[in-house]
Amino acid sequence: MYVQYVANRYGKATVVFDGYQNGPSTKDVTHQRRAGAYGPTVNFDSSMVAKLKKEEFLANKENKQKFIHLLGDKLQQSGCSTIHAKGDADLLIVQTAIQSAKSIMTVLLGDDTDLLVLLCHHAEMNVNDLFKPETKQRSKTRKIWNIKKTKTSLGANVSANILLVHAILGCDTTSRTHGIGKGVALTKIRTDALFREQPNVCNHPGASKDEVIMAGQKDLLCLYNCRSVESLNSLRYTKFCQKVATGTTFVQPESLPPTSEATAYHSLRVYFQIQQWKGVPLDPEDWGWKLMDGKLLPITTDLPPAHESLLELVRCNCSAGCSTRRCTCRKHGLECSTVCGVCKGQSCTNSAAPDLDDSNDD
Repeated sequence: MYVQYVANRYGKATVVFDGYQNGPSTKDVTHQRRAGAYGPTVNFDSSMVAKLKKEEFLANKENKQKFIHLLGDKLQQSGCSTIHAKGDADLLIVQTAIQSAKSIMTVLLGDDTDLLVLLCHHAEMNVNDLFKPETKQRSKTRKIWNIKKTKTSLGANVSANILLVHAILGCDTTSRTHGIGKGVALTKIRTDALFREQPNVCNHPGASKDEVIMAGQKDLLCLYNCRSVESLNSLRYTKFCQKVATGTTFVQPESLPPTSEATAYHSLRVYFQIQQWKGVPLDPEDWGWKLMDGKLLPITTDLPPAHESLLELVRCNCSAGCSTRRCTCRKHGLECSTVCGVCKGQSCTNSAAPDLDDSNDD
């Protein structure tokens, strides 16, 4: 069915597949969040009929990888070209499209915002590239992006630095910044001289960690329009005082600017992702990630969520998942923390997973 669909709509297309090899990936958290299910490993071939649900079958990386190779063989038999990435295929997809556009008019089809961002950064002005998101079944509108016109509209400066704009405010491997949209960063990159200086650090493949962290701190201060404040910690305290003085309920921690320590690790991951999009290999464990239970997880901070004396005031010893207001933390509008007796702020329904943006979101 899929081979027939591709042949009918796109003819002899070039299909680029993601890779789902065994081993840790910086998208482990994103894949886990999107899967929503887990299925067993199935030893199958092309003649077998699947007996389990599609979601369960594809939630297993081994099943998905084997199925992709099987599907690639069928596409090749129908006249299509196939390319298999070892991991995330976004950069390879864009590089393939740009190479093709040097000889023929090329249309890149996909649903991932990362593809459009990468095209705007990597595509050359003398070739003809189009980006066309797959039309939803019930959608009445069709969008086709002429990359040459888009880059002209954005301007050379924005096109050169759009990877930072996309990564610092949230993509598949970096967290969103509460209350700041990417349109703000696009405006800043055009109008704010200090903000325009920081991409030079992130675009440089040999930048040091200290340089990256300092640039990340300055970036967020610019995005919060608070360059006069000494640090993000000072800004966080100021914003907290303002909310306490004017609000009628408790202050939601996520509504405050991030701490300097959290921003440091966020900046390292932003730099890592930008270098990945540029094709520069780096070790994720050196740039804001930690390996735990065979998965790469983002390091959020190296400090406790609050001073120990404050954490001792509110904690729980729930053994039933902290799912009701019988949980002391939930009752007071707080997430469970490391001082909680059973869950330790990690294994209950009242503990937050890392907030990674979905790059398919507009």
